[in-house]
Amino acid sequence: MTARLLLVEDDPALLAVLKAAVAYGGFASHSVSTAAAAALALQAGGFDALLLDLGLPDADGDELLPRLRSLTNIPIIVVSGRAAERDKIEALDRGADDFIAKPFLPGELLARVRAALRRSGRPDSMQGAVNGIVAVPVEEPIWAGAMKLDPSGLTVTIDGHSVSLVPSEYRLLRRLARDCGSPVSRAELLEELYGEEAPSESNIVDVYISRIRAKLRPLPGGEDFVANIRGLGWKLRAPA
Repeated sequence: MTARLLLVEDDPALLAVLKAAVAYGGFASHSVSTAAAAALALQAGGFDALLLDLGLPDADGDELLPRLRSLTNIPIIVVSGRAAERDKIEALDRGADDFIAKPFLPGELLARVRAALRRSGRPDSMQGAVNGIVAVPVEEPIWAGAMKLDPSGLTVTIDGHSVSLVPSEYRLLRRLARDCGSPVSRAELLEELYGEEAPSESNIVDVYISRIRAKLRPLPGGEDFVANIRGLGWKLRAPA
């Protein structure tokens, strides 16, 4: 069964590009141009992911994101001309799962959509599923020194104190934990997020790393557990 995407975009030219791109990728789609129509479409259901422009005529995307997130748990991918790091962080904090800046490459857009569907358990093809159910392997908690990463709740715990991560943050921190003490490159972290179809260059990793650092800071120790190693990437400094 092919995944069905909800496209929320009020610019006819950009909407045409989005429609062509997702159709080329083999996805079905339905488009709306207002926040009100987007909410009604989500309430009706039947969608596997949402592509959302932040600048809509009847609502600003920053205000709309929490509302749409409260209506659905499907992946929300922001597609916006607001490309500053602050805009990306705010969108992710308000409920987005990913952020693509305009103008975008259709190949990158499709890779992001496929990655989001895989992370959410909504494959774009049901091949390999039994009775429509996709088997998800059970993952054990990971320890990095005194830091415990629990996949069941997407939590990080140190000395009984816990913080929660969103799926993409957890995937990146898990990758760093598996190579604890050694640098992990941007390319490797992008592959962790998007698989073999990862873009060759994207600053979305920087955005997620900033969010992870901010969430880990209140834990015992308080220091930045994720360090930038210039020219090499990032590494996790495990708490003792």
